[in-house]
Amino acid sequence: MNFSIYPSLNFGIKNNNEIYKKNKNTQNYISRKNIAFDQVTFSGKQKAADKITNTFQDIVRRNYESKLPDYKILSVKFMDTLEAVANKLKGYGIVFDREYCEQAAVKKTDSFLSKFIRSGSTPSDQIRATLYMENPYDLGVFNEKVLPELRGRGYDIQLIPDEVVGKKVKSKKRDFDVRLADVNYNDLKVLDEDLRHSISGPQKSGYEDIQMRLVDTLTTGKNKPPHELLIIFGKNYAAAKHNESYYVYDIVRALSKRLHIAQVEKPELYSPAKRVIDNINIIRGQLNNAISRPLFVNAKNLDFYKDEFQLPVELSKSTCDALCGLVEGIRNKIPLHYGAELKKINSKEFEPEIIKMIRNSQDFKDRDDKTLYVQDIRKMKSELNKETKSHRKDDLELIQAVQDRLAETIKKYGKKD
Repeated sequence: MNFSIYPSLNFGIKNNNEIYKKNKNTQNYISRKNIAFDQVTFSGKQKAADKITNTFQDIVRRNYESKLPDYKILSVKFMDTLEAVANKLKGYGIVFDREYCEQAAVKKTDSFLSKFIRSGSTPSDQIRATLYMENPYDLGVFNEKVLPELRGRGYDIQLIPDEVVGKKVKSKKRDFDVRLADVNYNDLKVLDEDLRHSISGPQKSGYEDIQMRLVDTLTTGKNKPPHELLIIFGKNYAAAKHNESYYVYDIVRALSKRLHIAQVEKPELYSPAKRVIDNINIIRGQLNNAISRPLFVNAKNLDFYKDEFQLPVELSKSTCDALCGLVEGIRNKIPLHYGAELKKINSKEFEPEIIKMIRNSQDFKDRDDKTLYVQDIRKMKSELNKETKSHRKDDLELIQAVQDRLAETIKKYGKKD
């Protein structure tokens, strides 16, 4: 099952060419032009937009898919390079698993679209690969062996903006990040000076790697796609990363990043939104403690320490029941939250906010007649109602997808009697 869950783009339409993106608390809207109404389903498939063919997602999708043939060619060249580097440096514990990398050498369209919508900017991992390094903590091997081999074959770590003042880039830095446990700034002294800036440590899940984005220095032209390269401990770590992503990370990301109700900023105490956010935090903690961390510890034991000791990776019966109850609690809070939102939108007390939205809209600023009419308020209320109901529908569909994936997680990791 492809757990591709995308936020809806139907944020409240103005003449089909202007979109008002709802702020976290249903009170402020940001104007964007030339983006039309659309909805997205939860399995990587899109519903047809309601009689609108040239949607924002359509444009992004077509543009990305037009580049896929070129990306596939570049990915093959990239893997050929990494294979050559690994063959030359196998004495230093460098291994390239081509079969593993070929599974996701180019970012899939739905994944690209999801990340683009979520972040609001173009993802920089369209082409990606992984190297295994027996000892990633030996940063000297990376700096003195791996990096020169990559540079000699036309790949260097790309420069990205560091300090930006207004629209002017004052300085740049290398897109490089050391995400390893117990590494400090003294350990980075073996790296080139322009690589010593970034050390963020492991993820909350316990996942460790060295991450960078490379650019092809031998190919001419602008807008060359970066190539993401991850360095991890080995094949067991790669398998753990895959399982953790499917059975844990997808669930947590869907709840925290794609559930509209979870985006409310500073929710009131005891409100449905606050309870949903609290539930998500508990779900994240329980899944990380029971699955993510032991998965990565076990894989590191095998690949790095050469130790076959394995922690149990399992969910107890009480934890399974708690997780199901927490997700069901989120489902139950969704109608309560949106019922209150609809009531607020249609109340007299909310009309000053509606008037403010109208006056701040580009549509109102562009028109000659600055008189605010009753029908303007009615129209805005209608759009807000439509948007709120759409968000409610999105959230209920998403929570069902989460429950389905959680059932798979429990089937795999639930403790057997």
